[in-house]
Amino acid sequence: MKPLENDKLAKSAQANASALEVNCESAERLLIYYACDEAKPEERAAVEQHVCECANCAAMLAVELRLQQMLATMPQTADELDLAGELLAQCRSELAEALDDSRDRTALGLQSQGFLARCFAWCRMEMVMHPAMGAAFFVLMGLAVGRVMPNASNGTQQAGLIPTSTVYASPRISDQQLQNMNVSGIYLVPDGTAGGQSVELHLRAMQPIVITGGPDDEDVKRVLSFVMTNNQSDSDVRMDSVDVLRSSTNDAEVRRVLCATSLHDANASVRLRALEALHGFEQDDTVRDTLLDALMHDSNPGVRIEAVSELRATVESGKATADPRIARVLRDLSEHDSNNYIRLQAAAAVRNLAPQQ
Repeated sequence: MKPLENDKLAKSAQANASALEVNCESAERLLIYYACDEAKPEERAAVEQHVCECANCAAMLAVELRLQQMLATMPQTADELDLAGELLAQCRSELAEALDDSRDRTALGLQSQGFLARCFAWCRMEMVMHPAMGAAFFVLMGLAVGRVMPNASNGTQQAGLIPTSTVYASPRISDQQLQNMNVSGIYLVPDGTAGGQSVELHLRAMQPIVITGGPDDEDVKRVLSFVMTNNQSDSDVRMDSVDVLRSSTNDAEVRRVLCATSLHDANASVRLRALEALHGFEQDDTVRDTLLDALMHDSNPGVRIEAVSELRATVESGKATADPRIARVLRDLSEHDSNNYIRLQAAAAVRNLAPQQ
């Protein structure tokens, strides 16, 4: 800071006897207000007195003053742009062209514009002059049309003028899409009926797909059957697939998929859940074959225990007399199986089977 400026600051500080006393920390906060000429008189006096005694604060004040001077000399973008002036000039130009066109038409003896055309031109000019009013007008028109059109459409359909069409919520899935997709999640969602639920399948593919439908929906069964048969997705998704399809076990194709899952799924928990879903259908030849195969060849004790329990229930219900394989397998297991529980269950089933034969 120049000596002359220091003298002026010193004199000003001495003139304000009631000036505040500040230290470097408080003076630093007041420097920007001082430079912008927004400090109170007592604050200005305190800053001036402090910078006369502190060289560091004086240097900081000089930087702030130079910065404010640079900002004041920079051109402002707002000063170079006058949107209101340009809009007014454009409106005047369009109005002048419209007046010229009107005079030309009159001079040539052409028929003057009709009432609707004049109204339209007036509305257009008003919207140009008052854009906010024009926007509000279109919003109100949209609300009015939105309230009137659905009622008119419903009345037309009730009168039979427009045929109703069924829109399927779930898209058809092609074989190619099945090969390239993967189920990322299975969710149960309310279907609008009392206590009813629909299944929502989220498919991960090049273009994600969401399929919604009941457990008996053909697309739902087709996708879940493909997931289970091909060991796709993770085990949790396959487990959820079994839970969805178990409500459709009256379908022979669903039972076939559950049987294949019971024998070939890589996860023992999924195989066990699939066997449980087949409960009550032991009279089906495919289901009985699946139980026997799982009991003889599955490496998981839990799956084999479920299979022998189902076979024992079949014997006790009197549905196993026509299949000699059941007696042969149960006798062999009761004598040679390494699992004690399975030996006991097989022996009990054999004892129940003997009186029936």
